[in-house]
Amino acid sequence: MKKVETVLSHLLSQPSYAVLRRQKCFQLIKKALPGQLQNGILFIYVKDKTLFFALKHPAYKMEFDYKLSLIKNLLTTLPPLKEACSGHEIRQVKSFVSRFAPKRTESSDTIPRYKERSNGKFAVHSENEELKRRFEELKESIRCSKN
Repeated sequence: MKKVETVLSHLLSQPSYAVLRRQKCFQLIKKALPGQLQNGILFIYVKDKTLFFALKHPAYKMEFDYKLSLIKNLLTTLPPLKEACSGHEIRQVKSFVSRFAPKRTESSDTIPRYKERSNGKFAVHSENEELKRRFEELKESIRCSKN
C-alpha cells in the first residue's frame, strides 16, 4: 500500500496539475512570511517571472516594501521554497493594494429582532410578593412585545 504523500506527489508532478503545484508554492511562501504580512495578503500570482502580492490595505503595502529584502532572501535560501517553486523562475517581487479587498459592513441594528412566541399567559404560584410583582412585569413585557 502506497502512502498518501507518495500518491499526491506523483499526481502533482503531472503537467495537468501545474496549477496545484503553483498554489502549493504560494502557500509555502505565505507561511514563510511574518504573521503581520500573512494577514494582509489577499492572493499571490506569478506573471512574466514576477511574483505579485495583492494586499488588503496600504499599510500592509508599506510594511511589505519595508521587508522586501527579507522576502527575496526567503525565496532564495529556504530549501522547501526552492523545491516547491522550482518551476517558476521568479526574478522580481512586487506588491499592490487590491481594489477587491473585502469591505467591512457596519451593522446599524445591534438589537436582535425576533417574533415573540410566548403569549404571556401563565400562572404564578409564588408566596413572595416581590416575585409575584416581577412575574407580572414579565407578563406585561411579553404582551407589549407581542404587539
